Amino acid sequence: MNAIPNFHDGYLTGVRLRDKSATIYVQRVDGVNYEIGLVGLEALQAEDFRQGNIISAVEVIVGCTPSEYIEFDRLFPPPHPDTAKKYHRAHALFVQRQRGRIERGEISLLVINPSYGADLLATCLEITCVESDPNGS
Repeated sequence: MNAIPNFHDGYLTGVRLRDKSATIYVQRVDGVNYEIGLVGLEALQAEDFRQGNIISAVEVIVGCTPSEYIEFDRLFPPPHPDTAKKYHRAHALFVQRQRGRIERGEISLLVINPSYGADLLATCLEITCVESDPNGS
């Protein structure tokens, strides 16, 4: 995994999904553009995407315990409250297995926390981060 630069007060400018991958387009506060590649994408959820998404922090979690404050139910929605308890237990075990996969380094978790706008979570097999040309050339 390439090191993730500091994107504080930068911008989340786009998301492109393709097959089992995604590209997250971000811009640092100094105007330099980057592409964060998610290879082997397993789950992605973004909330509140709007014009002018200001980033508070970008974090990659792999090989360590994810914070208890990360809302895994956003990535893996639980069953309806009226559903039989066995399905709720199965969901809780599934989420616990996903957390364990992150702890063991089997998958990575990308967290983009906003100051304003888009809040993104994703799990995938590999994360890359490269500087990009904003004009696509």
